[in-house]
Amino acid sequence: MSRKQSFGRREVLKTTGAALATGAVAGCLGGGGGGSGGDRVPMDITEWPPEEYSSSLNMMNWYDDWAEWAMDEFGSEYDVEVSNEGFSSPDQWYSRLQAGNTEIDNIAATTNWVERSINNDFLHELPVDIMPAWENVTDNIKEASSYQQDGSTYAIPEALVLYPLTYNTEAFDAAPESWGVLWDESLEGEIMMWDNSTVSCQIAAMYTGQDPISPSDFDEIEEVLKQQKPLLRTYWGDYEQGMQLFVNEDVVAGPLTMGRTYTARFSEGAPVNYTAPEEGAMFTSDLFVIPKGAPNPITSLLFTNWASEKPNAAQLFETMGYKPGVDIQSELSEQDREFTTWPSDWNLVFSETLSDDVRSRYDEIWTAVKAA
Repeated sequence: MSRKQSFGRREVLKTTGAALATGAVAGCLGGGGGGSGGDRVPMDITEWPPEEYSSSLNMMNWYDDWAEWAMDEFGSEYDVEVSNEGFSSPDQWYSRLQAGNTEIDNIAATTNWVERSINNDFLHELPVDIMPAWENVTDNIKEASSYQQDGSTYAIPEALVLYPLTYNTEAFDAAPESWGVLWDESLEGEIMMWDNSTVSCQIAAMYTGQDPISPSDFDEIEEVLKQQKPLLRTYWGDYEQGMQLFVNEDVVAGPLTMGRTYTARFSEGAPVNYTAPEEGAMFTSDLFVIPKGAPNPITSLLFTNWASEKPNAAQLFETMGYKPGVDIQSELSEQDREFTTWPSDWNLVFSETLSDDVRSRYDEIWTAVKAA
């Protein structure tokens, strides 16, 4: 498959102690291990919805505002006590899986870390064929990730994360067509780059006509990034910092996520929009996964399906500005439909996991650029 992709509730019975003793009531049962039903795992579920599930769910999800909303909504709907632990870097949850997970039920995970987790047998396979909300995930999104291996599915797309060129609409008559705008000497002091070795090196690779996944000339990438440095107002490292540079109109162009661009525009009133330059723009996906060792795997499976229902997925966009992994066009206002639509002629490059050599070279380049 080519790397380039074009994208144009409920009645739950709360079980009483007496019911538990007699086994008379199916539905929400407390307990750890495999949740209700002993040591059941997701692939043991053959009919939907699951007849029994536990009354707790422990999430790790870095879409904080959406997670807070989902905790209340899902918890109330299914009579489940939900907790969420945010994180800033995937290694925070991955190291816990390495150590032998016994606490985490559901993770919002980035694609490359999902791949790593699959390879190390850290994740449960999911019975997507019986999960109703799987139908909501469009085919091209299903194909744009490597969370399905050897006929098995280990994740459900939560969001698509685009790394576009964000620009001030008052400073440009039309969307810039090339990443070259970030090397435009007339914009000295008004442009920025992300303090991220992979993102910035991949932008430089695309700018110089190279494959950002497997570039052919690392020296050229380093040279153009050094040439760019004097033109920059700053490198940003924190998402809020990057957004505020546009909100305060300190910069007119630079890489920023689609979600932060949405927040800057519709919550902060900044005159911004985003585009994919002709050389291409990288995108990846965040995915719901259920790690092995999860104390409440069936509840986690129920939650994963619930989160992929269109109204609930639409709330992810409304709260965070990121495009969900399911088709939510029918749930959005005209303004939001316009913002989330990626033109079919955009050259979007899926951010495959880099080889160790490329990742190392990108890190070396970025160290040299920052020190120059």
